[in-house]
Amino acid sequence: MEKVLIISSTGMGDCLWGTPGIRALKKTFPVVKIDLVVNKIWKPLFEFNPYLNQIFTYREQWYRQPFLGIQLFGRHYDAILIFHANRNFKRMLPWFRSLPIWCHQNLDWIPESHCTKIDSTVHGIQRRLTMLEQFGVKPDGGQMEIYFDRATLDKSQQILKAHGFSQYVYLNLGAAVESRRWMVDCFIELANRILKTTSWNIVLGGGPDEKERGRVILNQLNTSRVMEVCSQPILVNANIISKAGLMVTSDTGPMHIGFAMRTPVVALFGTISPKGTGPYEIPDHLCRIIKIDLE
Repeated sequence: MEKVLIISSTGMGDCLWGTPGIRALKKTFPVVKIDLVVNKIWKPLFEFNPYLNQIFTYREQWYRQPFLGIQLFGRHYDAILIFHANRNFKRMLPWFRSLPIWCHQNLDWIPESHCTKIDSTVHGIQRRLTMLEQFGVKPDGGQMEIYFDRATLDKSQQILKAHGFSQYVYLNLGAAVESRRWMVDCFIELANRILKTTSWNIVLGGGPDEKERGRVILNQLNTSRVMEVCSQPILVNANIISKAGLMVTSDTGPMHIGFAMRTPVVALFGTISPKGTGPYEIPDHLCRIIKIDLE
């Protein structure tokens, strides 16, 4: 293979699960050029990945998709591999000139002959690696990866230095859906316990949508030992997570940033089993899962 297009157009975790497969593909075929289609929001997490040749951004709105289609139209690939896509990605098919397309999901617009059959309980990282094995790709472990540029490293260091933070706990306030979101009162109680029993500081993180929750917690705690970084760029937040002594997070995208950075993580799971979406090849000393008893 000389040129491959990978589709990874859904959530943050789903996209990061593809990084072990991208690395394995490049190491197996060193001359291959790998292009990636990724959700526009998560593009910064891949911009400095040394295994990628070119990155195209995907947006779900139908009226934005022709812009991506025009970029891809006429490009030839030896293989188009869907690592993960939502069903409306079907709209992009008329723009592709490289067929067939391969996937591991149950997508009704992909022929069964080009869909890798995998047990649904298998972790998302392993699903991608299993699909790649059909093309002769040798697995290279399941460790996810994020790469940083110098500007991001400097920015995160400036933020931490300005607040005098060296040892800190990163509390991720957000979640993709409300049912996975931990309550503000619980974060406040946890933060108070950390402040009272340790000398560590606290960083309140998440996306821009969590800024108001962060302000509520800041006002309740009323101490210089806590700061909020929800408005910072996603790559800056990722680097701040990488420097944390501990991350506490619900089952959501930034949890996988913690796993990728090998930051010690306490992961809070609700009704969804961590078997398919939780830690993968993460040592026990770097992850503790807390989940509810469904009964």
